[in-house]
Amino acid sequence: MRGLVRCLARALHAWLVLLVLLVASAGVQAQSRSVGDYPGRAIRVIVSFTTGGAADVTARVVGERLSELVRQPVVIENRAGGGGVLALDLLRNAAADGYTLGIASNSNATKPATMTKLPWDLAHDFAYIAIAVDATMVLVGNPDRVPARNLVELTNYMRLHPGQYTYGSCGVASTQQFAMEKYRFRTGAVATHVPYKGCAVATPEVLSGQIDLAMLALSNALQYIRAGKLHAYGVTTQARSTSAPEVPAFRESGVPELSDFVQDAWYGFFAPAGTPLPIIEFLASSIRQILATREVAARLHDVGLQPAFVGPEGTRQRMLGDVESFSRIAAAARIKAE
Repeated sequence: MRGLVRCLARALHAWLVLLVLLVASAGVQAQSRSVGDYPGRAIRVIVSFTTGGAADVTARVVGERLSELVRQPVVIENRAGGGGVLALDLLRNAAADGYTLGIASNSNATKPATMTKLPWDLAHDFAYIAIAVDATMVLVGNPDRVPARNLVELTNYMRLHPGQYTYGSCGVASTQQFAMEKYRFRTGAVATHVPYKGCAVATPEVLSGQIDLAMLALSNALQYIRAGKLHAYGVTTQARSTSAPEVPAFRESGVPELSDFVQDAWYGFFAPAGTPLPIIEFLASSIRQILATREVAARLHDVGLQPAFVGPEGTRQRMLGDVESFSRIAAAARIKAE
């Protein structure tokens, strides 16, 4: 009889443990899908860049999985033009309810560094959610127009023949222009800047030979580097990209002035200031969960983007730190967007 009681007790205990685990699991799953009634309808993501660029790819890859996670549509809205100023003003004026988000980028930080009048303030008008990816930048050349085989040869040629080459960037006061101007300021290399409305627009221009060189997001240039249609002179990150390990970093190029050269680019998400903190935290947690999946990491890696989650406060600090850094570069290289 006592043995039967002990067996029943053990069975009851095991059943209770299982029940607790099931309830806890259901709670975690429910929390991953929503917070309160949010989201109860479609979420709009404003992208201040053209389709096909690193920002657009980030928005679409993460947005697709976020839609699956929250069981609501995530609509990507490209609002390129004006250097992103107008798109951010649209976000600033949207309802702070979590249904309008924007793609944040340190390209936004170049605007306070180069413009005296802006309709928004990066320190006060936005609620930062997360950094999602690091986007490696790469200097490429059209091999039919630029014979230099490496960055040392290219730098020496541009010093001796100032202004002979043109270089394209992804826009006036873009992170790509800042990276190139930082390189030119340090080395004394001279090339004429030709800005485009996004990396996706600049890429075919260097492929066709309309311009000689371009500073691009690796995500735009990678397939053409692999095919031998563009020659890659170096990436601006501290280390080589795992998506293109054959391309050296600027700092290891052998150009003495570039031994400590680093210029990063990143993309993430933010919302209008005043968006409730539980929604911000829910979105940040969801993005972190999405970036941790092998499928998403592989999709990003294949186009030269690296998952690099940073939470809300870290994202805010990174943005404001980049404003200070870009302001120093702008002053030294005399970059102005106006």
